[in-house]
Amino acid sequence: MISRRHLLYGGLGIIGLTALRLGLTRPEDAIEIVLRKRLDYLVLEPAGVAAFAIDFTAAGVMARGKLRLIAAMAPLYGWLPADETTPNAVRHGEERIVSAYLLSSDFFSSGADTQQPVNYRGLFNPWKSRDACNNTFARREAEAI
Repeated sequence: MISRRHLLYGGLGIIGLTALRLGLTRPEDAIEIVLRKRLDYLVLEPAGVAAFAIDFTAAGVMARGKLRLIAAMAPLYGWLPADETTPNAVRHGEERIVSAYLLSSDFFSSGADTQQPVNYRGLFNPWKSRDACNNTFARREAEAI
């Protein structure tokens, strides 16, 4: 028979393991998990994904606590479907990460080809230009004719 003492110790053990798992995770892990889940149809450069995760976390775009929580719940997070049944807050955060990564890579400048590897070029900042024209969707004069 289970006594209150055993139940209390079991509850404290679960809380301790959860706190340990949460304490050992990094926000960068969550970003990598989201990118691999949502962009599974693309060939992502592993070093580029890791560099993007570090830059994105350092920029402070998303709360580090939320990212660590996603990383701690990685096994359960993988079961969430990537459709409209996913809660809006989770889906919105995923879309922010994926959009920032695709804009920060050479995906659009290489013609949005899903067969080519996607390489990270640097964290996208619309206020600082990398090229003569920073808009990845802009057509050059020669292409417009």
